Amino acid sequence: MSDHRFALGVVGTGHIALVIVRRLIESGYLAGDRIIVSDSSKFRAHPIPVQVASDVRDVVRESRIVMLSVTPQKFASAAASIREACGGDHIFLSVMAGMPSRSIETALGPGTARVVRSMPNLPFGLGRGVTGLYRGDHATMDDLEEVKHLFHAGGVAVVLEDESLMDAVTAVAGSGPAYFYYFVEMLMEGGVAAGLRKEDAQILAAHACVGAGAMLLDKNASPRELREAVTSPGGTTQAAMNTMIEAGVSRHVADAVMAAFRRGQELGRVNQNRSTP
Repeated sequence: MSDHRFALGVVGTGHIALVIVRRLIESGYLAGDRIIVSDSSKFRAHPIPVQVASDVRDVVRESRIVMLSVTPQKFASAAASIREACGGDHIFLSVMAGMPSRSIETALGPGTARVVRSMPNLPFGLGRGVTGLYRGDHATMDDLEEVKHLFHAGGVAVVLEDESLMDAVTAVAGSGPAYFYYFVEMLMEGGVAAGLRKEDAQILAAHACVGAGAMLLDKNASPRELREAVTSPGGTTQAAMNTMIEAGVSRHVADAVMAAFRRGQELGRVNQNRSTP
């Protein structure tokens, strides 16, 4: 195995890569001098103490784990630029949404690249993230464990046996924070309609949701059990729940998740064709 100077290299400028790198440093998982990144306006705009390479091939040559964080539309070009630097001792960690592992393997060379595909979400930056992981055909179990350990620096990780389920991870966890923020917005609107100041409504709604989430993680109970514990028959919560049930909120939320899931599948098919060298 080659003696790489850096534990982690980052190819690309994706926002999630910036979040991950910053968390790894702040948590003490990796020192900044153990990370090298490709030169980008994003990393220059948000400076962090890492090595910046002018040649993206140096990122690959000198790193053990190479994080791929380009947009799927640009991956074929990025893969062509680093292919000559790729070796059998690299672990390629993809944070690209909708990019199948076999497409990555093929684009990086003869199709034997060790790829671990991931789908992290933005709360990783606060140590509250959740990441879906899938081991490509040529990655070893040790590779998977190493990547899983890395993502534990920012939360928890779920390993999938079926790569097609990565689209479900994206729909639930990757896009999930946006659903939460939307719900908080709606709670705020209701609070303002009831007479609260907007600032107070945001504090109340945000903390109510975060506190409820913390209880869900802390208690050995299902969401239904916790909801029923809050809902007294004939009370204020029951009145609210009746309205949401009558409006079909549960059906609409499930439909929204499935829409995200189907869009992930569509993008995966497009990216599979686009990544062919």
